[in-house]
Amino acid sequence: MKNDKKNIFKILFYSLVLNLFLVTNSFAINFYKYPTKDLPDNFCKNLYDNLKYPHPNYSSEDPINVKVDMYIDRIFEISADQNIFKAQVNLWLTWQDPRLLDLLNDLGMHTEQGKKPFYLCTFNPTSSFSNFKLFDPNIDFFNRIDKPPVDNYMADWIDIFSDGTIDKRLKDTAVFHTNEFDFKKFPFDDQELSIELWSEYPSFFVELIPNEPYMEEYSLSGLGGDMEAPLTVDGWRIKNPTYETYSFVDNDGSPYTGFMLYFNIERLTSYYIYKIILPIIFILAISWSVFWVRGSQLEAKVNVTIVCLLSLIAYNFIIDEDLPKLPYLTFMDCFILLSYFYTGVATILCVYSFVRKLKSGRNLSIVDRYAQFIGPLSYFGILLILLIYFYNLDTAKGLFLGSKFLS
Repeated sequence: MKNDKKNIFKILFYSLVLNLFLVTNSFAINFYKYPTKDLPDNFCKNLYDNLKYPHPNYSSEDPINVKVDMYIDRIFEISADQNIFKAQVNLWLTWQDPRLLDLLNDLGMHTEQGKKPFYLCTFNPTSSFSNFKLFDPNIDFFNRIDKPPVDNYMADWIDIFSDGTIDKRLKDTAVFHTNEFDFKKFPFDDQELSIELWSEYPSFFVELIPNEPYMEEYSLSGLGGDMEAPLTVDGWRIKNPTYETYSFVDNDGSPYTGFMLYFNIERLTSYYIYKIILPIIFILAISWSVFWVRGSQLEAKVNVTIVCLLSLIAYNFIIDEDLPKLPYLTFMDCFILLSYFYTGVATILCVYSFVRKLKSGRNLSIVDRYAQFIGPLSYFGILLILLIYFYNLDTAKGLFLGSKFLS
């Protein structure tokens, strides 16, 4: 009896695991479930020999709608100083060509409208195939800066279905140039990565549209294809993607459409807080601690402030490695400049305090007494103003309450 219960439990457990495995979401067309059909011998060769549609369908009044299904497998690195990033891209382009449906009808292998199509053939998308056999909408990555491999002709394979649907798939690793980064809020900045597609044909021949509902599901979940977790990359938090199509008119007056995939990224700030900002504040505190030292020890007081100033200069070199040469000041620049200024002021006040000490004969002059409190209070007051200026009041509160400190 006990063995029977164990066997029943095992069967239920494995059934549950199998069910979870089979109902996982899919995005790309190779995961679709198509009816199977026995094809005649040499059908694909016969279809290939009869493909003679290298040009757009000039007789049609409607453009070819190319459905775009694109997701990112992995982002390898983000070079913020060069406004580029390297990513592995999965791109599916799906469209229908009425001329292909006519050919399939002649070959006795077509599916009527409204019925689920059959998968028929897969072809190697060489340049001769794309240029002489089948019309290619010539959709490229507009902001790709490295050259794509010549051998795959912007695709790994092309599938043909019985309703005249053509599916073109590309999986490639490329380097993309993105929008100019705005570093004013560095190191608490958000940036945007983008991948842009466009067709060389005007929109009266080719229009790009999202392949729904798969792009919407990707945007909501951040998971595409067989991805098990959202994208991550060192130093940044990547948010779910968004996408849009857009229209523009070329210099010659021809209309075009494009497709954009966006990723908002947020810089992880723990490194800058714990290894730069807090140590700088600590160094500044040491430099202002000299006002609790007797006024007669001028040399010791000046040595402390000078060493602190040199330490701040060293930290400035560390920051410069993460940023390009900018024509404007970032928050971090203002923070370091403010720290420079207060460390330099501490040195000047030490000398002035020593002069006052010689005149009054007191070990702690009135300069020391005021500097002990006014210096730190004014420093953090100006720092608060900078936070409000760069990030607005709500973000400044979040910084002090720790929400940004935990990122």
